[in-house]
Amino acid sequence: MARKAPKTFEQVALENDLASEEQVKQCLAKQEEERANGGEITPIEDLMLEMGFMTEDNVRAVRTALDRLQRDEQKGEPVRIGNYEILGKIGDGGLGTVYKARQITMSRDVALKVLHKKWLSDEEFKKRFLLEARLAGRLSHQNLIQVYDVGRDRGLYYFSMEYIDGETVEDIIEREGPLEVTRAIDITMQVLRAITYIKKFDIVHRDIKPSNVMINRGGIAKLGDFGFVKSKLDHVISTEGEVLGTPDYISPEQAMGVENIDWRSDQYSLGASLYHMLTGRPPYEGSGSAVMRQHIKAELPDPRTINPEIPEAILHVLERTMAKDPNDRYQTTSEIFEDLELVKMGQDPTSDRLAVGKSTIIRAFKIEQKLVQRANSEVEVLQDELKRTRKYMLYSFVISGVLMVALVLVLVLLVFRNS
Repeated sequence: MARKAPKTFEQVALENDLASEEQVKQCLAKQEEERANGGEITPIEDLMLEMGFMTEDNVRAVRTALDRLQRDEQKGEPVRIGNYEILGKIGDGGLGTVYKARQITMSRDVALKVLHKKWLSDEEFKKRFLLEARLAGRLSHQNLIQVYDVGRDRGLYYFSMEYIDGETVEDIIEREGPLEVTRAIDITMQVLRAITYIKKFDIVHRDIKPSNVMINRGGIAKLGDFGFVKSKLDHVISTEGEVLGTPDYISPEQAMGVENIDWRSDQYSLGASLYHMLTGRPPYEGSGSAVMRQHIKAELPDPRTINPEIPEAILHVLERTMAKDPNDRYQTTSEIFEDLELVKMGQDPTSDRLAVGKSTIIRAFKIEQKLVQRANSEVEVLQDELKRTRKYMLYSFVISGVLMVALVLVLVLLVFRNS
């Protein structure tokens, strides 16, 4: 097998977001110009400094990383961070890079999130990164990605979490296009269960979107990436008017930098994610700022113009979860569950015949399910009783037959004796 070429300064700088592709191109073009003129070639790191693309601290960090990679290659040892052996890169987030890794002591695969080096000199981002790990580590729910461990090694901040053998909802949409309605509702309800759970801890996720929802091989949806969570501790690191989140799914209040947002902001993002699942694309298009302005003021585009197969019954759920005013949205998660259940049953949540008692219908449906289950259980009990009765009757007939035979034998013996 051919030996893998060592990484260059610019590759490491790009991987860690310390330089842009355009900046690298400019530096390489400068080197080509020097080469064409027959002059001395300036190292790319020196050009980065001269052209103001990188700071001395950033250059020093990249050089340190390169030295470490070279030492690891010479030793022939895998790259390790703390108690974890890096197996490969999964992807990048707003705060860090996620790797697939092997936890050596527990002998299990994990997802290891490592804070981007560009944030190591930023105390606010380090605090937010650690806050994400601490908050997520306290949570335990079937529809949340479980966090295992948090630590620091050679100046790197990291935390490990459950490795999901599956793919994101965004990946599924990109491969398959718009999802079938029942499937989209099922994923939405699973994420809603996660929202209901973190709501108990006064936690707002603030970045619910298809790329942050993993689907494992068992079909279980798991919400992850708590990099933008808002909790009671958020005042420690937030600044007034800051905007965090992803523009395509951001709530109006979040886009406006409102400080006191609650779970209804996550409800809006979940509605935008459901819209994406049903249509194959987010509700609004344009630049980040243009999309945020549309979330604040624009009317919700009719998803049926994109996907005519979307039933009218689900429009009410989309319009209400994505209402501009949080007070016009659902005020409890149970209301959302009820309307989604009605849509799954083929009912329109806004129908007049359901207006008085849609919750009653849901309860009746659930009661009917319980009655059916109870009836099935009673049938099973009766069948067991019938089997036992038949068994006892069979035993009785056998025993009676044996006794009759024994009695006949005794009578025969008595007759022979008397004769």
